[in-house]
Parts: sequence; C-alpha cells; structure tokens
Amino acid sequence: MLHLRLIFGTMLSLLALIMIGLDGYLSRAAAESSNLWRWFAVGGLSTLLAMAFALAATGELIRMSRARGARPLVGVAYFFAAGFVAGPYIAAQVGMQTGRYDSGWSMGWLALATTLAFVMQAARSRTRQAAANIAATLFIIVYAGGLTGFLVRIRMEIGGADGVLLLLLSIFTIKINDTGAFFIGRSFGRRKMIEWLSPKKTWEGFAGGIASAIVFALIAGSILRYTGTPIEGAGLLAYPWGLILFGLIMGLASVIGDLCASLLKRDAEVKDTGAVVPGMGGALDILDSLLIGAPAAWFFWTHMAGSY
Repeated sequence: MLHLRLIFGTMLSLLALIMIGLDGYLSRAAAESSNLWRWFAVGGLSTLLAMAFALAATGELIRMSRARGARPLVGVAYFFAAGFVAGPYIAAQVGMQTGRYDSGWSMGWLALATTLAFVMQAARSRTRQAAANIAATLFIIVYAGGLTGFLVRIRMEIGGADGVLLLLLSIFTIKINDTGAFFIGRSFGRRKMIEWLSPKKTWEGFAGGIASAIVFALIAGSILRYTGTPIEGAGLLAYPWGLILFGLIMGLASVIGDLCASLLKRDAEVKDTGAVVPGMGGALDILDSLLIGAPAAWFFWTHMAGSY
C-alpha cells in the first residue's frame, strides 16, 4: 500500500504541476490572442483540474450521505458544485473584458441553490426527510464545490504567472504537511492525537508535518521571491516571517481539513471515500486538506500579504 501511495502520489503531483504550469505558459502566450482563445488559455486548465476533483468528490459525498439515510438532490448538487468551481473563472474572464471583477456572484449562487433545493425536494418527495435531504444537498455543494472553488480564485484573482506560482506554492505546502506528518508519524509517532477520529494520527506526526510545511514554504517562497514573484508584506508578514507564518497556517489548515473528512468517513463507516487513485483512495481523500487550506491560502495572499 505504501509503495502505491508513493507511486501514484508522485504521478498525481506531476500531473498537477504540468497542468497548472502549462496553464501559466498558455496564459502568457495568450496575451495578444483572440478573446475566444483567451477564455481557455487563461486559467482554463487549472479550472478543469479543480472541476474534475470537485465533481468526483461530489459523487463520493452523495454516496456517503445515502449510506446514512439521506437522499441528496443529485442534479442540484452536481450543477451548483460545478458552478462554484467555474464561477471565479467566469467572473475573472468577464472582468478582463469589462475591467470590473465581481465576486458577489457566490452569495447569489448559494441563494439560488437553496431555493432550487427546496423546490426539487417538494416536487420529488414532498415533506419526507425534507430537512435532511436539503441540508445534505447544500452541504455537498458548499463543501465539494464552494471550497474547491478557492483554488480557482487564487489562480484567477491574483492572475498571470504570479497566480500560477502562488497556487502551486499553496497546494504543495499543504501536501508537504500531509507527507511530512505521514512519514514522521509512521517513524516516530507514539502519542495518539484524536484516536476515536483518526487512529493513526500522532502528535509527533502533527509537529513533523507543521515543521515540514514551514521549511518548504520558506525555501520555495524564497526561490520564487528571488526569481521575481512579489512575496512581500509588512510587520509580521515581512519576508521571511510572512512565509513562515504562511507555512504554519497551511500546516494547521491541512490538519483541520483532514480531520473534517475523517469525521465524515467515520460517520459513513468507510476507510476511504472511493478508489479513484490506487493507494490514496477517493477524490475527497486527496482533496480533504486542500478544502480548508485553499480558502486560508486565498485569504492570506489576497488580504494579509498585501501584494495583491
């Protein structure tokens, strides 16, 4: 199992690196291209990759909800989860044409999803399990679609090569925390963290993961800074303290995201959410730490660091 995790984890990381990196290359090449080509070239590949994982996670959450007796509205869940991923991409593309970026669409999209969920529940099952079905549907939309959409927001709102590089820095810092925690916990873990929720997690692994995330963020962020990506800030966010803080935030968010997914899996009485990637489980098993880490990374780069 470990060798499958290493092999397919490496392949998945390379796929993400290639697709997002190609996205950045196409974005630069599309500067003087037609509007139609620019719609695909600027952020298209990153959005498609995020969409694929979000929709796969949506399917897994639907199955897990059904296992606990709820009947989420499948069409509504898929459609609005996809909309939360595509929304930042479309809003940014429209903003490039009009000069005005509007992120307020997300609340309207959630209101529309809520309204349609009520209507579809009434049409399908009337009052039977109405609260459970509607709640499950909206939870799946926000968790799988809304949170994954923050990966696209990092890419599109920061924009250009910087958006690509900071998206990659965010993803790999979160995943380095996962990797560090796994191997350090496996080698030195003695004290259980929350045994009833995640039996294999230890405090030693937790500390090792956080340290790994901080070291990676500091090294990778320094390389980006000295090669032209503006990673700046003031006070505690001034270089290099900002990168250290970023690594700490990503490490903590990664752990929280993993524990959130574990809570759902324990409730559904499953070890993995699916079998999308051998040795790694389902899409949600891969996304779990990113679902909390992506909003934290977006907030850090767009509201705390001050560069964008």
